[in-house]
Order: sequence, then C-alpha cells, then structure tokens
Amino acid sequence: MLSFTIEGRENYYEDKQTVPRESSVAVGLAFVSNGAGLLHAQRQAAPAGPSNTIYQVTVVSSFGTTFTDCFRFDTPGMGDLTIDGLGPAITYRHGQLDSNSERFKAVSRFGQPLSIMFFGEAVDALNRLNGEAVSEFGDTFVFSGTSTVACPTGASPLNPYLNQSTSAPR
Repeated sequence: MLSFTIEGRENYYEDKQTVPRESSVAVGLAFVSNGAGLLHAQRQAAPAGPSNTIYQVTVVSSFGTTFTDCFRFDTPGMGDLTIDGLGPAITYRHGQLDSNSERFKAVSRFGQPLSIMFFGEAVDALNRLNGEAVSEFGDTFVFSGTSTVACPTGASPLNPYLNQSTSAPR
C-alpha cells in the first residue's frame, strides 16, 4: 500500500502503479535502504505555479463592485506581482514557506497608497487563478480568472480596490 500526505490529508492507494488524475501535486519517492527497511522519502519539486504568468481575473468586492483586473506575476522582477488596478508592484511568495508553487501570498509594500494582502492558488493545470484579498479598511475581495498571453491596458485613474464612499487614499 502506498501512503502519503498532501495538505494534511493522508492518502492510501492499493495499486502502487497509479495515482488518481485528480491529484494536483506531483509526488515522487526516493528510497534509501540500509537493508533494514525504508529510511527516506523525498517529494519532487512541484510545477511552477503562477510564476511568470499573466492572469485576467474578475474581482468582486465586499462593497458591491465587480471589475476586471490583470495579475502579472514576476513583473517587473522575480517576486513582484503587478496588479494593474492597484498600481505599483507588490511582493509575492509561494505558499508553505515558498515551497508550494501553486499557492501564493502577496502584500503591498511600506509606503504604498493602500495596504492590501492577497492569497490564492493556480488550479486546472495552472490555467486558472482563484483567491481572496483584504485591505487595511477591512474591505474584502474574491477573484477568479484564466491565464492569458496579454491583458488589455487602460487602467482607471481610480483604484478599484478602494471603496470610494468610505476610504480615502493616504
């Protein structure tokens, strides 16, 4: 029987030759034996996740707006996430201490016009991005979209992540 843990859930498979297609993490085992049995198992590197990818997403806010935005991972540089409607690039890292490349966390940098934190996950063979965000004002957001080669340009002069009726830029 093959046993391994993904995201805190233990999985068992009687047939050691196949792992269900639904598994989103590539698992590989490297065995080292001293004759007394199994000593070591190691996970293979996961796919690249949202790195170096552009996603066009639909964002829904807790204050009743819906808008389209563009998330550009590793733009202008590695570890930068440029969100067109937000303005300057923010910092992102992969999940689980930068080891789960399908998931990400991002936060605005000190001195930027809005303090906001995003987290999400690339799914469906990394072609779809789903996630959530929360701003310093307690406004929340959900987003979902697909990878694209390019997003339309034409950012609004108003930041769609600011609730214009209750918050003002610093």
